[in-house]
Amino acid sequence: MSSPAYLLVAHGSRDPRPAQIVDHLAARMRERLGGHPVGTAALDCQPQPLHEQLQQFCQQVRSPVQILPLFLLPGVHVREDIPEEVAIARSQLPDSQTIEILPYLGSHEGLSQVLREQIQAQPDCQAWILLAHGSRRPGGNAPIEALAAQLPEQVGCPVRPAYWSVEPSLEMQLNDYQQAGYERVGVLPYFLCPGGLTDAIGEQLRSRSGPHLYLSDTLSESPHLMEVLLDLRQRVPVPFAG
Repeated sequence: MSSPAYLLVAHGSRDPRPAQIVDHLAARMRERLGGHPVGTAALDCQPQPLHEQLQQFCQQVRSPVQILPLFLLPGVHVREDIPEEVAIARSQLPDSQTIEILPYLGSHEGLSQVLREQIQAQPDCQAWILLAHGSRRPGGNAPIEALAAQLPEQVGCPVRPAYWSVEPSLEMQLNDYQQAGYERVGVLPYFLCPGGLTDAIGEQLRSRSGPHLYLSDTLSESPHLMEVLLDLRQRVPVPFAG
């Protein structure tokens, strides 16, 4: 069997920045793999549904395909939407076409190293907030809470989770740090790419009085991220019966 081609699947956005960053990641990955095929696709904000994007990629590469979901949490997109779209594509491709789904980006333990490096790059901060979008699904925020619980021992300062859409909010955690007397607080945006939401976070921090606030880069800016993506290629594909 020939070596697989890789398809980086992102969420998709009307903001052009995420697509540009994912294209850049694919180009870097392709270069690291000696020109091996690496494509991109997205679930939303595309003229074609994901299964059609996948069909076209399979027809272009004519080799086994492994999908690498660029998602940080195991939500509906990872557990349901991508497998369903892959099942549709499989039903319309030859039986000989192999398509597998690799573990999603956020499942890799190396992301804690990425976050640790971001904190260590700003040594003046006395405390940090790990900020994610947040989920109302029971247990949906557990991975964020686990990361925030691991980091203090590694970096030597407090790290609290916060969420944009649910509590505890960014404002709540900032208020708590301010009341505790912290004068320099960093915010780690747990997002792959910059976009409208990270712009809104930056605006909220700029408009706020109190401690000096530092907003870290998104994960896409980390030099270690490519090593995480390359290592995910070695992981066992997730079980999929579609």
